[in-house]
Amino acid sequence: MQGSNITNRLKEIVGKYTDDFSTIINVSSLTRSSTTATCTTATDHNLSTGDYITIRGATNPVILSSLTRDGNVVTAVASETTELTDPSKYAKGTRDYLTVTILGATPTDYNGTFKLLSVSDDRLNFTFEISETPSSPATVEGYFLQPDYDGYNGYKQVTVIDSTSFSYDVIDTLNTPAQGTIEVSSQTRIAWAATAERAEQFYTSDSITTSYENYMFVVLGSKAVYKDGTIASDITSSIEQSQDYFFQAAQDFSIYLYIPSENEVLGGFASDKAREYETFILKSIANYKFESVLTESYYEPVNYVGNEADIYNTAYYVHRYDFTALGYIQQEDTVDFNPGVPLKAIDGSIKDKELEFKPSF
Repeated sequence: MQGSNITNRLKEIVGKYTDDFSTIINVSSLTRSSTTATCTTATDHNLSTGDYITIRGATNPVILSSLTRDGNVVTAVASETTELTDPSKYAKGTRDYLTVTILGATPTDYNGTFKLLSVSDDRLNFTFEISETPSSPATVEGYFLQPDYDGYNGYKQVTVIDSTSFSYDVIDTLNTPAQGTIEVSSQTRIAWAATAERAEQFYTSDSITTSYENYMFVVLGSKAVYKDGTIASDITSSIEQSQDYFFQAAQDFSIYLYIPSENEVLGGFASDKAREYETFILKSIANYKFESVLTESYYEPVNYVGNEADIYNTAYYVHRYDFTALGYIQQEDTVDFNPGVPLKAIDGSIKDKELEFKPSF
């Protein structure tokens, strides 16, 4: 397990719930060519190739083939299948809030965000309610903004082009350019450190202390290895006929939350604030399986051990969340089969069924 694996998982999930550990950057343009999206930011993004970010607010523009009005109801025909859902499939209280946004149409009265009334079974036609009475049909149909969940938007790994642009992979069916108020959430204040001391040194460096903000650091702890689920050594363990053996490795790690508290005397507010993030952290990694370099390609689900206050002074408060993940060292992870102490495979088998073992007396 590597600290970067845990960090990237936190960036992906925590960023969905809070911006408290993120830098938000406005996007000037977002276009697609083949399976590559190119994003241009309004200011320097300060990213490096390989970084993970979250794109949000992008919508996929779908060209309309026609717009016709009958009274206060407009029927729109899309040039491709939409992802809209018929409001009748929602509860009454919910369907009243379903809307559709039209842009680029002439007359301009067709442009705006309107209440969605219906969607055809083939999802090519839909109707919406309008308060104005523009001429019908529209002379320029424009397009509507298709909601985008994991096309332009989502958790992406970037390739930096220059200080204000980067690219990432997308599917090749998205229309271009993307529309909407688009932002980059970089989660730059979630990182991993070699030790807790190094995380503190970084947080208290001149570049950070000039404007204290929330930070989250992942630090890997010790890896304890147990034989047969106990700490008994081979010397004290009996080797008996038909007995299986295995090594179990427990990888501990901690997440340190740094909360500024320079205006507090007791630190109670910072302490409460740090505990508010517990749900977001658990949603990210509790019971999650991280990849392993051993034969068993994934660790067992992560166990939540607990949390406690770690440091408090008049400048900042540190809260620590502790976790552990179990893995198994199998026969395939060793150099050769050892007839003295065979290692059990996870399925319960031993690699050489013909071997016999003598009692240890």
